[in-house]
Amino acid sequence: MMRIGSAVALGVALAGIAAPAIAKEKAPKEAPAKVTPAVATGYTAAKKALDGGDVATATTQYQALKGQVQTDDDKLFVGQLAVNIGQKNNDQAILREGIDMMLASNKVPDNQKGQLYGAQGRLAYQAKDYRTAEASLTQAQQSGYKDDQLVPLIVSSMQFNGQTVKALQTLNAAIDANAAANTPTPAEWFQRGLAIGYGAKPADGDPAQIVELTSNITKKWVAAYPTKNNWHDAMITFISQAKPTTDVQIDVFRLLRKAGALAGDADYREYAEDVYLRYPNEAKTVLEEGVSKGVVNAAGKGSAGEILAVVNPKIAADKASLVGASTKAKAAADGKSALTTADALVGYGRYPEAIELYKVAIQKGGVDVPTANLHMGWAMALAGDAAGAKQQFATVTGVRKTVADFWVVHLDHPTAG
Repeated sequence: MMRIGSAVALGVALAGIAAPAIAKEKAPKEAPAKVTPAVATGYTAAKKALDGGDVATATTQYQALKGQVQTDDDKLFVGQLAVNIGQKNNDQAILREGIDMMLASNKVPDNQKGQLYGAQGRLAYQAKDYRTAEASLTQAQQSGYKDDQLVPLIVSSMQFNGQTVKALQTLNAAIDANAAANTPTPAEWFQRGLAIGYGAKPADGDPAQIVELTSNITKKWVAAYPTKNNWHDAMITFISQAKPTTDVQIDVFRLLRKAGALAGDADYREYAEDVYLRYPNEAKTVLEEGVSKGVVNAAGKGSAGEILAVVNPKIAADKASLVGASTKAKAAADGKSALTTADALVGYGRYPEAIELYKVAIQKGGVDVPTANLHMGWAMALAGDAAGAKQQFATVTGVRKTVADFWVVHLDHPTAG
């Protein structure tokens, strides 16, 4: 399997979220007549102390005052007082109390509710109260409040509440909604989805469903941000989650190579190790490409040089055998030899001959048709026939369908940077 180690550096931690900024209301120096008398008196004194910079006295008076709250107007004004104290004293406990009271008063103007729900949700998230965080942040979103961190925080809250599938579904839907509105989705949203999917455990939900939902997010990610690093991390996540067979992993390596996203000696060498016994020239060209880029070590024990020493003497005979192999494959009773010969031909860059043999393999049968269709699309893509390749990839079913879908994304959104 692909050596993923610590290679995925998604940069998706949500630690260090800034304390929410709450717009300061211009509260009156004296509470209005609707506030109960005891609260009005206490409120006026606390506000005077706070305005004078005596936060300690204002805090003491607030603590006494909050036990006297009776009406909705009391909640609104004492809550606003608590917010002002909490912001001035950087006291998140009081800040949270104040926001809760203001919202509980049902007196907050509609155009301010979203901001308050957003702040309430952020503070709950920081306090690891994820159920409250999810509910409050969702309320903020439904109130029309705009903040790029809302969706990542909502889905993170769902994840920490043990709702991994719901989190991934919610994130997919939010990304799709942005696309429908022609609104760019922040990169962090996609990265959050990869982190949730990548970190999922069997107990977090149906593994196959989680793989599918994560793959949907990663496909949208590399479509929106088709960098080499993103492609590399996307496919590592897929391999880590789906745990494909070696043959499917080879298909992933082939896509990564076309996308220019093989990273470092380990990727090139593992790709070569997977193919060199069957397709020596593919292994040779992969390693030589890595050497030419300065990322593959061809010297020393355990290096790519050892593989090259094995395959180089085989190339001439292997290449010469392909003419006879093609003839025999066309005359064979089934398509097995046609498929393997076609794969070898692609390794030599002989795409038209390979495409012809893939068709023979499919027509004769006796082969895994999704594999043949995927590999024919691979050959067409390398030959520069993007339209034909996409049509071929669309026919792929089963375990290779996700790889085919990623190929289509790459053809539609070529790698940048």
